[in-house]
Amino acid sequence: MGLYEDLNTDNRTAMAVAAALEVAMGPDTILTVGLPRTEVPDLGLLPTNSRVVSLDFTSGLSGIVAIAVSEDLARALEATAPDEEMLSGLRPAFEVAVGEIRASNGGNAEASSPHEVPVSDFLGAFPADHQYLSYPLLDGTERIATLVLQVGQEGSESHVAQSFDADTGSAFPAAARSANAGSLPDLEHHEFGSLPDANTINLVDPRPLALLHDVEMGVTAELGRRRMSVRDLLSLTPGAVIELDRAAGSPVDVLVNGTLIARGEVVVIDEEFGIRISEIVAGVGS
Repeated sequence: MGLYEDLNTDNRTAMAVAAALEVAMGPDTILTVGLPRTEVPDLGLLPTNSRVVSLDFTSGLSGIVAIAVSEDLARALEATAPDEEMLSGLRPAFEVAVGEIRASNGGNAEASSPHEVPVSDFLGAFPADHQYLSYPLLDGTERIATLVLQVGQEGSESHVAQSFDADTGSAFPAAARSANAGSLPDLEHHEFGSLPDANTINLVDPRPLALLHDVEMGVTAELGRRRMSVRDLLSLTPGAVIELDRAAGSPVDVLVNGTLIARGEVVVIDEEFGIRISEIVAGVGS
């Protein structure tokens, strides 16, 4: 199994980043990892009013790790960091992310220091030959951060920033702009063949997906969470009550292999508990 397939089938990197952010934000924060998206990242995958911090892999593989945080999360990280810098608050999350990817890549991966980049530059251009995973990190139902993993073969381009040409109204890689300042490369006109009639297009055969129908996955219903110190855990006795972070009557989270996929209400079926699904989390089946 390749590195991308390994990361795509196991969300431990995103879970580790979420745990590091929880520590940075304080004991009252519990984050949930949403389902990953595999398309090239765009503005719709990021939190509202994002700030983006990114690092590049320098050896072992090519690509980036980036964390886009909401404005509220950025302020919370600044408030808890010793130097009141958002970057300092995110550094532990990057360390665990690189550590998980290094382990998945056989211990072979080194990265640069994380640095903040403008959102427009971050989304400017991504190599077409790379593969992507974008994990939403949720505080309840609110997306407060997005973890973006871009993975490619060592030696390939990691990330190509785009420049915008006000004269032509087009965007193109900044490296090409600087290399050809004052002149444009020779362009060759290409004629594309006409598209076939819609009724004759052969869609991808969906049947290979049936190979996965019998694969078993662990489904967990989560009533709520609470952080406790070791001292409090050791003091638990029969009859003790643990207060959870969920109000009475709130929907129960349904997770598959640790990833939130739905919410529902608890029901009783023939003297056994069950979950009636009331909401499918955005991204499932898309």
